Amino acid sequence: MVHGRQQNAGFTLVELLVVIAIIGVLVALLLPAVQAAREAARRGQCLNNQKQLALAFLNYESSKKGLPPMARFWWDKASGSQEKGYLDVYPAGPGSWYDDHGWYIPLMPYIEQAGVSSLANPAKSFSDPANIAARTAFIPMYACPTDIGLQRNEWARPEWARVRSNYVVNAGNTVYGQHDLPNVPFAGAPFQPRKVTSLKNISDGTSNTLMTTEVKVLPESAEWGGPYSDAQTALGGQVFTGWNPPNTPAADALCRHGEWLNYVRDGFLQQGMSIPLEATESRAGEVTLGRLAGEATQDSKGHKQQHIAARSHHSGGVNASRCDGSVKFYSDNVDPLLWRALTSAAGDETVSDAP
Repeated sequence: MVHGRQQNAGFTLVELLVVIAIIGVLVALLLPAVQAAREAARRGQCLNNQKQLALAFLNYESSKKGLPPMARFWWDKASGSQEKGYLDVYPAGPGSWYDDHGWYIPLMPYIEQAGVSSLANPAKSFSDPANIAARTAFIPMYACPTDIGLQRNEWARPEWARVRSNYVVNAGNTVYGQHDLPNVPFAGAPFQPRKVTSLKNISDGTSNTLMTTEVKVLPESAEWGGPYSDAQTALGGQVFTGWNPPNTPAADALCRHGEWLNYVRDGFLQQGMSIPLEATESRAGEVTLGRLAGEATQDSKGHKQQHIAARSHHSGGVNASRCDGSVKFYSDNVDPLLWRALTSAAGDETVSDAP
């Protein structure tokens, strides 16, 4: 009996290659959609983080009759101000007024982080080693999931160690010193130095005034990496201003380059940012002295001449919250004049900012 040849039921090499090619094409077609869906989820989480921060600030305002100071002190000398609510002379301790408490720790109890708040001693400089546990706590809410995550800053130094994070508060439409610039008068801000700011002072309307937005985070550095994305203290990195629109290609202005820039220069480039300008007293020639001019310019290291723009890795814009607790995604193409109007609190501008 003669048996016929058994037929091979497997795939040929050509057929396998065709199937693999088809799968590759399908993956290539689907991958952008998957990535877009993931980014939409990350952007939504970032927006929710800022929503929670905005509500926390509103709860703080309700409890304390105002938003927390963006800087607890504003000068090493006694202010001499008789205005109710102003804090006085900076206490003894490491650093100076610019290394002291800002809005970061006071907000902790309102974001269910009372444990971290209890680790801080407001009677001591924030840079005091007694406050290291509060300074080095990682709070996930302060990280935008599209960015590189919370980063350690000068971790080996107990008197300075901090955490870099993404979310910052609105210091107005000009510079950190909150004074006039050429042809652009300072028009108020929801966060001010040395005192709480009542929502009643936001005459532009809480729905027309930004409260928080985001900045990119610099990668970890062993030595001090400068004020950028350092939202914990009063160095200037805890705020943004509306001088430039979101994700502007223009460089931010930051102080004290010689002390830190070489440690993080590559970090700015890795994060797609221009190397910052030097914000020093030499910029005073560009400044028209305004409402807080006396104190804003008495700063030999240039802290108060800094300006930091809103920035993110989200495609096409940044997330931000407003002083009524609402949140919105703002395009990089937002009109610069509208952006400055949104960052001012009492400029009486006409704002058309549909939700």
